[in-house]
Amino acid sequence: MLITRARVTAAALLLFLAGGGAFAYFKYQKISHYLIDQINGQASKKLGRQIKFRSISFSPLSGIIIKDACVSRRPDFSKGSIFCAEKAVIRPQLAALLKNQVYFSRIALIKPVIKVRERGGEWDFADLLALLPKTNKGLYLTWNASELTMRDAALEADLETSGLSLALENANLKLSHYSSFGGNYGLAADGLVKTAVKGKLLSADVKFDTDANFDYGGLSSTKGTFGAEHTSYGAITLEKFTADWSLFNMRKPLAEKNYSAGLKAENLLVPGHENAARDGVAKGLELFSTAMGRPAPKIDDIEMRSLSAAFRLNDSELSVSGIALRTNFMDLDSGITINGPAGTADASLEALIGANKLKMAASGPMNAPEIRPVLSDTLSAKFKEALLGIEASLLKTFPVTGER
Repeated sequence: MLITRARVTAAALLLFLAGGGAFAYFKYQKISHYLIDQINGQASKKLGRQIKFRSISFSPLSGIIIKDACVSRRPDFSKGSIFCAEKAVIRPQLAALLKNQVYFSRIALIKPVIKVRERGGEWDFADLLALLPKTNKGLYLTWNASELTMRDAALEADLETSGLSLALENANLKLSHYSSFGGNYGLAADGLVKTAVKGKLLSADVKFDTDANFDYGGLSSTKGTFGAEHTSYGAITLEKFTADWSLFNMRKPLAEKNYSAGLKAENLLVPGHENAARDGVAKGLELFSTAMGRPAPKIDDIEMRSLSAAFRLNDSELSVSGIALRTNFMDLDSGITINGPAGTADASLEALIGANKLKMAASGPMNAPEIRPVLSDTLSAKFKEALLGIEASLLKTFPVTGER
C-alpha cells in the first residue's frame, strides 16, 4: 500500500481523536465516581440534608446523567423535599477536562420540582447559599456553567411574612453564560404563574427574555422583554400585557444613565361589582368632568381596549410620553417631560369623555407652571396639585434636578 503524507496525517488525527475520546471517557467516569462518593458521603453531611437518587451513569456524548434525584429539607426526608428532578444531565467541558479543570458546557434539569419557604424574613435555603465559594468577584463573574436549562419545571414558594404563596407551573428556563471572562448572561423563561391575593386567585401565562451584563460591582446593563397573557384576578381579566426595557450605565452617576422602557396592555375587563376599582376611576373622572363643566358619567363595567406608555431617561431629561388610554368611558392622551438641569417641565393632556373634550398643557418652572388654557383658580390649583404629585413621584426615583 502506498503511504502518503495525507494518509499519515489522517491516521495521526484518528489516533489523536481516539486518545482524546478515551481520555474524556475516563475523566467522565472519574467525575461520576466522585459524584457518587460525595452524594453517598460528604455531601449529605455538608448540606445538612439527605440526598437520594435512583442511578448515575455517564456518556461521552451526553455527560453525567443522574435519575430521580432529590434533596430533603433539613435534616431528612421526614420534613419533605426542597428539590427533586426526574433527570439531571451534567456535561463538563472537554477542553477544561484535558487541563484537569471542571467547567460545565451544559446542565439540564428535566421536570425539576423546587419547593422553598420563607419564615421571619429567612429562606429555608439560606444555609445552602452560605456554602458557595467565597469570592470578592461575585457569583455572576465566577459562574462556570455555559448553559443551565430547566424543562417542564415547577416552583412553589411560601412567603409566611406576607402570607403569599406563589406557584410556577409548566415552566421552561434557559440561562446562558456568554463569556468566560465576565458576567454576560441571557435568560429566557416561560410558564404559568399562580398566586392568591386577598382571597382571590391571580394567574397568568408569562414569558420573560433578557440579556444582562455584570461587572465587579454588580449589574451594569440589561435589556429585555416581559409578556403576560390570559391574566385573571377573580372576575377581572386582561388579555395581553407586554413590557420592554433597555437600561445602560446602571452603576454610573444619574447624569450618565441611559434608560428606556415601554408597556402595552390590551382588553381589560373589570366587572361593575369590583367596587374599589370603579370608585377609583369615578374619582379621577370627576376632576375631568368638572373642568368640562359636565357631570361625571356613571360607570358600571370598566372596559379598557388598550393602554400604552413610554419612559425615557437620558442626559438628565426624564419623560413619560405616548400615554394613550382607550376605554368605554374615556379616551386619554398625555405625557410629561422633566428637564433636570433647567428645572422645567412640559406636560400635555387631551381627554374625550362622551361628546365632551378637554385639551390642556402646562410648561415652565416645575413649581410654577403656566397652564393653558386659563382655568378658574380652583381648577388651576387642582391641576397644579396633580401635576406636582406626578413630578414628585418621578423625581423620588430619578432625582434629575439634584434634589431629593
